[in-house]
Amino acid sequence: MTDPFLTKGNVTEQGLLKFFMHDLGGQGCIDTNNELTEENTLSVIQFTSKRKRASIVVRYPENAGTDKEVRVFCKGAPDMLFDLTETILCAGGKTQSMNDSAPAPQELLLSGEAPGTSITNKEMLERTVKTFAKEAYRTLLVTYRDMSMSDYNKIKLENNNFLKEDDKGILEQNLTAIAIFGL
Repeated sequence: MTDPFLTKGNVTEQGLLKFFMHDLGGQGCIDTNNELTEENTLSVIQFTSKRKRASIVVRYPENAGTDKEVRVFCKGAPDMLFDLTETILCAGGKTQSMNDSAPAPQELLLSGEAPGTSITNKEMLERTVKTFAKEAYRTLLVTYRDMSMSDYNKIKLENNNFLKEDDKGILEQNLTAIAIFGL
């Protein structure tokens, strides 16, 4: 009998799928994937070794007419995304600037830093990358950006109707960090 929740794809994709399967369960992942229909996929920006990131742009019909109708999901090497990321998603769904400070978790304190030492959100992510690197993990930053359909169409029109792959790169800015993975 074949496992209906067998992961396929490259090791990065399998790692992410296994994380979400643990969180959502196998059927939850399938249900979430089924929500991303072809008709609601507006654009895909392929991964390249030069860009070290990939993106998908999806439309959420249930959010029609709002500034959350279109979402750009971008994943890639943190060093290629940090400068494009302005905010970070925090507990409870609120966002904060990457420049805002908060107490560093114990595991991210540097030698000589006292508990309660504040560092920026960007520095927390950078220290997380270094912590993962010490353990020989490859890191992946997952981000998003929301906009209205009219904003998306305006950006598309202003950028050659996305005829070339490079024209789509404009979508990968003003991002919000969701998570950083060590794979």
